[in-house]
Amino acid sequence: MRRSPRLAVAVLLATVAVVAALCAGALARSGWGPALQSVLDRVLPIPSVQMWASAPEPDSFDGSYADATGAGENYVYRVRAAAADGTVRELTLISFGARSGGEGWLRIEARGGSAVHYWPADAAEVPDAAVAALAP
Repeated sequence: MRRSPRLAVAVLLATVAVVAALCAGALARSGWGPALQSVLDRVLPIPSVQMWASAPEPDSFDGSYADATGAGENYVYRVRAAAADGTVRELTLISFGARSGGEGWLRIEARGGSAVHYWPADAAEVPDAAVAALAP
């Protein structure tokens, strides 16, 4: 009896999908879910957008996980960020090795739901539309 190549490919793809879902679930339960999301946002062809946000308070992190070396902790924050046109998005920001300083503004390179890179920013460089969009 001859087996269909399409059936074999379908079974292989289904197996890969199940294994990927199990691995993603295990990573999320271990605290590495945000790191996985950050990696996906970096490698997928998602355009980057420059955004600004207030630095999160040091103890406002959503979770933490051991860094890859095991020598410290990485802290996961959810921040409201705004683009120059006032568009607001919630981003996952990972502070590697230390908690956030909690003061000032951040200039963020955002991709998808991740703050891929971020730097301290002077208040004067934050666009007025971003400040207005983030006002309480």
